[in-house]
Amino acid sequence: MTGIVLLALIAIIAARVLYTFRDRSPGYSLAIAIDGKAADASPRPLRVGFGRVKINPDLSKPNEPVYIAGFDQNRTATNIHDDLWAVACVIDDGHSRVGVVSLDAIGFFHDDVISVRKRLAADWKIDYAIVCSTHNHSTPDLMGLWGPSVLRSGVNAGYRELVIQSSAEAMGAAVKSLQPTRISSHEILTKPDGLLTDSRKPEVYDADIRVLHFTSPSNGATIGSIVGWANHPETVWSENRDITADFPGYLRDMLENGVRQNGAILDAGVGGIHLFVNGAVGGLMTTKPSVKVHDPYLQQDFKEPTHDKTRALGRQLVSRILPRLEDTNAPTTDRASIRIHARTIELPLENDGFLLAPVLGLIDRGHSRWRQLRTEVALVSIGDVSIACIPGEIYPEIVNGGIERAPGGDFDIDPVETPPIRTMMPGKLKFIFGLANDEIGYIIPKSEWDEKPPYLYNAKKGVYGEVNSVGPEAAGIIHRAIKELVAQAKP
Repeated sequence: MTGIVLLALIAIIAARVLYTFRDRSPGYSLAIAIDGKAADASPRPLRVGFGRVKINPDLSKPNEPVYIAGFDQNRTATNIHDDLWAVACVIDDGHSRVGVVSLDAIGFFHDDVISVRKRLAADWKIDYAIVCSTHNHSTPDLMGLWGPSVLRSGVNAGYRELVIQSSAEAMGAAVKSLQPTRISSHEILTKPDGLLTDSRKPEVYDADIRVLHFTSPSNGATIGSIVGWANHPETVWSENRDITADFPGYLRDMLENGVRQNGAILDAGVGGIHLFVNGAVGGLMTTKPSVKVHDPYLQQDFKEPTHDKTRALGRQLVSRILPRLEDTNAPTTDRASIRIHARTIELPLENDGFLLAPVLGLIDRGHSRWRQLRTEVALVSIGDVSIACIPGEIYPEIVNGGIERAPGGDFDIDPVETPPIRTMMPGKLKFIFGLANDEIGYIIPKSEWDEKPPYLYNAKKGVYGEVNSVGPEAAGIIHRAIKELVAQAKP
């Protein structure tokens, strides 16, 4: 009898493992190569559309607590401070059409992105759909790591369904609002001082702000914008139990409606709908409680992690962006060819914690093969603006340069991920869309990988990062894939 029970138990465990690591999207593979030659040969007016759908969780059910992602387990939401959104932008050059959805979310797995794509209507004619997360740490758990305990997922299946459906609806709203546009691009050099810190050596940032601005050809009115910056939206920090969009929410609202204080307008907005995308936030780029943020409109400093500090951070960004959007002399164009190169890749899963989590019912994502994750990279160009879509939190040194052969690293090797991604990318303005179409965690240079003593730079204890990475080979594979897409995209 004991043998039969043991065999039954083994069978149950085997069945559980097989079910857990099944392919959620069997046969799915993406390979897009739109070279823009048709648009170059026959230029047509650009069109753009924006849409947005609210994705607030339901806090009215005492028996269904909403677990907030980021920091620690069992952090339940008690209040909605400000709304969460799925914000979409669709750009059309008359030949090709690309769509972007940015979610106020901690992260969205690739299988969920595939689910969004399956709900996009064929007559929307979207050649490539990108779904990004802002990586907000005051939003519901969509990954499973922040439930009531380390052994229980915090994902509410109904809320995940709401986000998937809302993403598709936002994209549809953007398609329906397509209209002629002129486009201008802005790169705003920004020092990190007073905004964020790099929590891990070497100290490298992706602190510059990049903006794609869409205006009406008839009257110059703002239709909307895409804003890229690199910082963890966790300004209110670990004790916060309010649902909030953090600084991306303040940024979007103030660009549209202006900077206001107690009913007074301190700075006029430009109208339109604005979409925020995060950049190279690995490392860890964040506004710690030790960072003092100056509100440029109140002339007041905020250090303690509060909503006022978050608002001040948003105002810091807005004070830099608004003058650019209001500049009527900025060069614009109504012609810009779209080029799209995207493909599926596989990454080896070397993190045993990430391997165990699905068995325990925490992380619910498929595996293309045993210990292999299906994910995706892309290079999109719109005229002289290029966008590299990265499926996680990439370290800024991989993007901008500065990778070190770090003393104490587990691999005593020269930097592998060279040259820097941004130097390879075409065009004048180069966006990094982090957490694009997936969230695989930190993407760490192999020469800076450190799990075993001696620790990096003679530190007394290990560094943070590796515990939330799929493994040391991921960065090199992603870097090579982007490099190949860049080569493929060249005329």
